[in-house]
Amino acid sequence: MSDEVVAVVTAFAPGLRLAELVESLVPQTARVIVVDDSGATDARPALLAAENAGGTVLRHSVNRGIAAALNTGTAAARAVPGARHVITFDEDSAVGAGFVDALVAALGTARGAGIPAGLAAPAAVSGQPAPELRTQRGILVGRTPIQSGLLVPFSTLDAVGGFAEELFIDGVDTDYALRAARAGLAVVHARGTELGHSLGRRHSATIAGRTVELTHSAPFRYYYLARNRVLLNRRRRLYRGYRPARETIADLRHLVIVTLFVPGRGARLLAASAGLRDGWAGRTGRIPAAVEARLRRS
Repeated sequence: MSDEVVAVVTAFAPGLRLAELVESLVPQTARVIVVDDSGATDARPALLAAENAGGTVLRHSVNRGIAAALNTGTAAARAVPGARHVITFDEDSAVGAGFVDALVAALGTARGAGIPAGLAAPAAVSGQPAPELRTQRGILVGRTPIQSGLLVPFSTLDAVGGFAEELFIDGVDTDYALRAARAGLAVVHARGTELGHSLGRRHSATIAGRTVELTHSAPFRYYYLARNRVLLNRRRRLYRGYRPARETIADLRHLVIVTLFVPGRGARLLAASAGLRDGWAGRTGRIPAAVEARLRRS
């Protein structure tokens, strides 16, 4: 158990898997703080189960986005006596015993090797190695890890600031890691650690005579994916190591593939086009209600 680490779990209309995550984190951390960002009354059974498992539940009265939930949780974590780090999770993640200690150890080992580590993350997510890993002085170093399973020292919060609430959801983790890089802080990965995490919905498709599993998101997420890519591109001067062309091409490739082979292409394209328009207009925050209404009708 690490008395210096507080876990922050963000939730949106959570299910009972939330309590399982809380139960696994209680023995590994000083406290587990759950931030429900749904404002939904039907979330109460899952939140009660999380409390019974040992978590402390905070609630937003309205949906403010994952970045706001993270900021609410980290502010509460910083008030815990003796705490020096926060580790963030989505509600649908899963970790094994020793996960938190392994990330804390990786951070300390990297710093001992002269690497200015500011964030620590697992080496794999749901069986897939973390992207863009390289070895530096025997340490696994990455670039833009996902937010779930991310260890953030309070010193990094002091240097980088909070999570970007204007992005609402999607790209929040990328923005934070790139801002950390600009502050001279590296991302390190703990060897042998793996986070169980849902990376999206799955759809089987036949492409060139082969059956493949495609990962995709709910249609409304493509609004944020498109809009926030434009916003990140516009913010590129705030970052270090950001490659707008490469990242934009990767997003477009994903959109083209799921549009061609996954049902729901009309709603997906509607959401993405609205996101592109609002990104160019500099719009931030939650998806407009009019776009949400059109998506429900499509």
